[in-house]
Amino acid sequence: MSKIRFGVTLPQFTSDPDRFVAGALRAVEEGFDSVWVFDHMWPLGGDREKPILECWTALAWLAARTDLHVGTLVTRASLRHPALLAKMAATVADIAPGRTTIAIGSGDRMNRAENTSYGVPYYKGGTRVRHLISTLEVVQRYLKAGTATLDDEFVSIDHLPSSPRSGSPPKVWVGGRSPELLEVAGRIADGWNGWGADIDAFGRDAKTVREIAGDREFEVSWAGQVVLASSDDDAPAADPSQAIAGGPRTIRDALSRLVDAGATHLIASVPSVRLDDYSALASVVRGVAH
Repeated sequence: MSKIRFGVTLPQFTSDPDRFVAGALRAVEEGFDSVWVFDHMWPLGGDREKPILECWTALAWLAARTDLHVGTLVTRASLRHPALLAKMAATVADIAPGRTTIAIGSGDRMNRAENTSYGVPYYKGGTRVRHLISTLEVVQRYLKAGTATLDDEFVSIDHLPSSPRSGSPPKVWVGGRSPELLEVAGRIADGWNGWGADIDAFGRDAKTVREIAGDREFEVSWAGQVVLASSDDDAPAADPSQAIAGGPRTIRDALSRLVDAGATHLIASVPSVRLDDYSALASVVRGVAH
């Protein structure tokens, strides 16, 4: 594939772990660079009776059983104490040194029921952003400084030593597209993920976050639904702010435009998640020449 990295999300919304495993192995076989899991307690927009494999336990399996880059898309700051989250990320990075990314998001109104059902705090508005910043500071210090100390409105941690200490700590991204989150990503994180943005909106956000990040090393990624059909005529109607849909040439052109808009990592979520979809998508992304 090209210098641009390509990743896929896996069939995680299932009660059949063999399907998840098969998806990961097919991603390896087809030459993708990365595989990603969502951090939800049940499928977003569904109900709590519907199945989903838990994010971090699934990620640990991926780290041990594949040689791909593995990551969260995104892990919600409020679901776990930040020191526990940092410990989990350090463990996965120790299993998969140099190929782990933890993308962290603040969550939103759609996640409220998940938080309350599992007995964890749900934060609103500006409090949610402040909590994300607090979480990022704990995680970054734990993973990269060797010890974490923070005393604020959310946590009180005093010189907590890092363990394990990976020689290649995970990259920490921020996911989200609000102005506040772009600011946080550019100032604190190693990268940013824009989920589901149309190409023009993604380009504007990518430019903004890169300007905030300045000259330091910083990764910009796009992720969203990619609906690949045999032709444009066979593709279902799709909201361009939510999905890329069309035949192979249309998908290839759209991915190329996202690269032109600033993406260095493209992550496709295939709605049907049939194994053959990974093969078809792989043949398309090989044609994105950059």
